[in-house]
Amino acid sequence: MNSDNKQIGDFRFPNLVALVSRTWRKTLDNRLQDYNLTEATWLPLVYLARLDGPIRQKELASMLSLDDSSVVRILNNLEKLNLIKRTIEEKDRRAKAIIITNKGREITTTLENISKSLEHEIRKNLNPEDFETSKQVLLEIYQILNSINQKQT
Repeated sequence: MNSDNKQIGDFRFPNLVALVSRTWRKTLDNRLQDYNLTEATWLPLVYLARLDGPIRQKELASMLSLDDSSVVRILNNLEKLNLIKRTIEEKDRRAKAIIITNKGREITTTLENISKSLEHEIRKNLNPEDFETSKQVLLEIYQILNSINQKQT
């Protein structure tokens, strides 16, 4: 184990989870440079692509754990790239509904393929059982933390 890995190995668990998450996003961002996308712009597209229909800006902000002004800036950029479209919501004309465009869906498909490719690279360098165990443990940790958060609200 080289000295960098030794130092990282000494991280507390939450720091290591955060480091892996940041490094995953950085690696994905690097692979998406040709599309002018970063996590700030691709993550909303992934959420939008998985929805059945339009969503309000406020709901999307909540899903992304961002404030409204940050989401407005991100949506402005996505709209300029013709990846989303904002419309007036039928039930409340003051509210804006967000819809992913066909171009946005195409880019999201590309993003998903790039992400799957990265996951495949990681899988082939790990014992398959270790990968599945890691995935299961992370899911369980998420569920525990989510339960704690729900009790606090």
